[in-house]
Formats: sequence, structure tokens, C-alpha cells
Amino acid sequence: MQKSQGTYSIFADRVVLRFFVCAYAALLVLMALSGHQEGSDDVMRWVVVQDLLQGQGWFDSHQYRLGPEGGTLMHWSRLIDAPIALLYGTFGLVLPPDMALQVTAFVWPSLLAGLTLWAFAVTGSVLGAREGAVSALVVGVLALEHSRKFDYFSFDHHNAQILLFATALMLFALRRDKPYAGWLLGACLALSVSIGTESILQIALVAVFFTIDWIVNGEPTRRRTMAFGIGLVLTLVLTSLATTGHEAFLFPSCDALTLSVALPASVAAAGLCIAAWIGSGWSLWGRIGACVAIGVVTLACAYGFAPHCLSNPIEALPQDMRDYWLSQVAEAQKINVILQLHRGEALALIAMSILCMAAALIFAVRSPFRLEYALFLALIVTGLVVFLYQSRMMTFLGVSLVAVQAQILRVLYSSYASRRRALSGFAMVAFILCISPKTGASIDEQLGRFAGPSLAASAMPARQSQQSSGASCKTPEAYAALRDLPAGRVLVDFDFAANVLRHTDHSVLAGNYHRNRAGILAQIELFRSDADQVGSRLTELDVDYVMLCMSAPRAEFWSWASQGRGLQPRLIAGEIPAYLRRIQAAEGAAFQIFQVTGAG
Repeated sequence: MQKSQGTYSIFADRVVLRFFVCAYAALLVLMALSGHQEGSDDVMRWVVVQDLLQGQGWFDSHQYRLGPEGGTLMHWSRLIDAPIALLYGTFGLVLPPDMALQVTAFVWPSLLAGLTLWAFAVTGSVLGAREGAVSALVVGVLALEHSRKFDYFSFDHHNAQILLFATALMLFALRRDKPYAGWLLGACLALSVSIGTESILQIALVAVFFTIDWIVNGEPTRRRTMAFGIGLVLTLVLTSLATTGHEAFLFPSCDALTLSVALPASVAAAGLCIAAWIGSGWSLWGRIGACVAIGVVTLACAYGFAPHCLSNPIEALPQDMRDYWLSQVAEAQKINVILQLHRGEALALIAMSILCMAAALIFAVRSPFRLEYALFLALIVTGLVVFLYQSRMMTFLGVSLVAVQAQILRVLYSSYASRRRALSGFAMVAFILCISPKTGASIDEQLGRFAGPSLAASAMPARQSQQSSGASCKTPEAYAALRDLPAGRVLVDFDFAANVLRHTDHSVLAGNYHRNRAGILAQIELFRSDADQVGSRLTELDVDYVMLCMSAPRAEFWSWASQGRGLQPRLIAGEIPAYLRRIQAAEGAAFQIFQVTGAG
């Protein structure tokens, strides 16, 4: 049986508590200095919260202004909407609406960032006492700042999932010494699944290693294993009843808390609870057999009720969506595209992942915390493999590295403190500098300057296009002219759809939301077709306005996709089809707006 960290308590260590306050303050300052960019998901989350505050039903998950007639059934959880709405409503009692929003947009992600940083520190303290906790705080500040998921106006649910993932790792490390860790871990995993399934691989790995703990240790782990299963099942039941409507729960999808997700997870957790209750005293092979049986039943349940969850979700998308929409979504890019846009950053993350895999393996062999480091190793390997396939895993891969990075830093510091050798100090400082993948981007840029313009400049136009193009079309002022027009349906580039919903009363045909399949396919058809042929189709889709961002970040793409005959390239060239009428806007306006007249 593994040993605990002894009698050390992070709560009684004033040095760590003071360092936490300083680290948290430093994180807030770093995030403020690095600026922010409101992503489409952050804006859409605020639109959903506004709809809730304005009277939309608690169990009604539709976004009625997104997509063709009938709107779009969203997959986002009220578990995120509720606290944001509560904060905004509370601040709104004493502040004007705009200022209440600004304060909420700062407080919500900052609160989650502080809790996540504390979870890192506790995990570090379990593995390495005071030095481990302080090292985890240093690493955690750099990791969270790089993630950009806790910046101002970060209303998207990914920051909450990062918090729950970090908390799950903390509770896993505390499971031997804290009686409450088992059921809290089960509740934590269930809450993460209830909010979204982006991190379901990581969540599943934590559950698998908790099960391995029971298989290896048997009777001493009986109570906490039962508590884990009960906590997971009860939380799934409660969140399903409290946050999910009948239509949303039965929707055949695996991207949210649906029957397809909740039933197999509950079967597995309940099975583990029963196995721990009656089989903790069995032999090792008996416990292995029980877990194999649970796995078979869970898979059978998944095949019977959710076969679509066992296949690649991307393969389920129509080919046009994959070719002309998903290919342009930054989070869905494969490693070859990421290397073109962010070569130094990606290579630095991959190199750090390989280093941490080696370190986790060494720690697993030499440390009493073998199962913890085996879990970290599995998480890093899984995160790296998925990151190579889809870039959205970068965030969770970075979080998976923190515990191992912290212990590497602890070892380097201990070596320097005991010997006071310059080389040890240099190694420690160099490692800290390499924790953030931004260092890799800086090195790549500097190497390019020495090697010649081709190395440094090859990715710069694409990077700048991704980061800055269209920024003027996301400001509130950009939608002033549209606000003055009678409410209607707008055809606008996917990237700006959420902003239209936020700043106006209009609806949009499509946005960057995969459940908006009908709208996305219709918009792809409109943008790919000959501009002279889409007038009647616009009328069929009840489109009233066409908006063109003057910086047009997707203009070249749609010109290629339509062979230069599509609506976007024609409008950019100043060729206005007969079925459109230009609406005069102020000089220098971010958008050109055209009204669909139905003629032509």
C-alpha cells in the first residue's frame, strides 16, 4: 500500500498560504497585462445568460435566434449559466448594467483561476510538501496564464472544466488521507461530464486509476471506492434532474449531459460501488474479474443506448461541414496546421510533454506515489496523442503537465539549495522559462531572424490573420448600423454570428456551433454557389440582411471555395447582385450591410 506525505498540512503552512496570495495576485496581473479577446463561445454564453435573465425557461436549451426556423438546441449546461447570472444580478443591484457586466466578466474567471491554482498547490503539497506546493504555484501561474481560459470575459465552460480536472487530480492525490476525497472525486467527475464532454478522456482516466487503486489494494480502499461510485451516480442524477430538460436529455448526442452519456457512466460507477461492497475481500484476480465484468456491461449499455458515442464524432459530420466549416475552426486543427501557425509554441509543448513523460516514469519508479505518477503519465500520453490530432486538447494537456512539472522544479530547487552550484541554479531558471510554450514561440522567432526571413516569416501572415483580422468587426460599435434596422435574419461570417446576437435583436443563419448543422450547411451552400444564383435561396431561408466584414478574414477561403464566383468575393470586388441593396453606413464602418430585396 502506498504511503502518504506524513503529517504535513498545507492549511497550516503560512509560508505556502502567503505564497499563494502572491502567486494569485501575479496571475491576475499577468492576465490583465496580456489583454483579452472575446471568443465566439464566450459571447454566445453571455447571450444564453441574457436570454435566461429575460425569461427563457430554465430547461429550455434552444437558441431561437441561431439557425433556420425553429432555432438550435444548444448543448451548454445551466451549471455555468446559473452562477454567471447570479453574479451579474447581484452586481446589478448596485451597479449600472454595463458596469455590472464588466465586473462579472472579471470576477467569474478570476474566481475559477484562484480555485484552480489552489488545487495545483494542494496536489503539489501531497507529492512534495512545502517545496512541492510552492513549485506547483509557480508552474500553475505560468500554465493558467498561457491557457488564456481565465482572461476577462472568459464565460466559456472550459475554465470550469479545467478547475474540475485540477480538483479531480487533487482529490485523487488526497484519497488515502481524507475520508471525503472519494465521494467528492465522484461528484467532481460527474460535474465535469454534466458541463461538457471535451475532457471526457481525462475524466475517464482518473476513474480508471481510482478503480486500479481498488483492484491493487482491496479491502483498505473499500469505503472510499464505494463513496466514489455513490458520489458519481448521485451527482449525475441530481444534475440531470436539476439542469436538463426532457428533450435535451434524450437528444442522441455525446456532447453534453444526455442519456447517451449519463447511463453508461452511471452503470460503470454503480457497478464499481457494488463490486467494492461485496468483493473487496476477494483475491486480486477476483477483483480484476469483477472490473472486467463491469466493463463488459458498460460497453454493452453504450452499444445498446449510445452507439454513436463509440465512433469518431467528426466522422458523423457531413462532408461539406468538415471541408468548409470545421477546417476553418482553430480548435479543430491537426498538428500539421498548428505547426504552420504556431510552430515554436507547438514544438515547445511537445518537447515539454516528452520530458514530463520521462520524469513521471522515473518518479513512478522511485517515489512512494507510484499510482499518482502513473496517472499523470497516462494523462500526458493521452493528451499528447489527441493534441496531435486536434489542437483543442492543448489546454488539457498543459494542465496534465502541471503536477509533474512542479515536482521537477522541486527537485531542481532542492539540488540548488543543498549544493548552491551555479549549474543547478541555471537549470532551475531555464526550466521555469521553458514551462510556458510561449518561450518556444520566442525562440522560433529569434532563430528565424538569424537564419533568414523565410524561417521566421513563413508562418507570420497566417498567424496574424488568425489573431488580428476581423478584430474591428467584433466591437459593439461595429453593430450600431444593424441595430437601427428592423429585426430580421442576418447572413454573416460564422465568426461574427455570436456578436450579432449579443449586440442586436436580429437572428443569424449560422454560427460556429456544431449543433447548428442545418444553418451551417445552408450558409456553406450560399457562400460556395455562384452569387447570381442565390437570390431565391436567400428568400427561402428568410434572410433579410447580408453583412460583410471589411477586413474579411475568410475572404480568400470563400473565394477559393466558390472559384471566385461566390457572394463574398463578388461583394468585396464591389459587384452587388440585383437582389441586394446596399445600406449606407458611416465612413470607415467595420461592416458593409446589404438588404435582401428578393429581386434578381
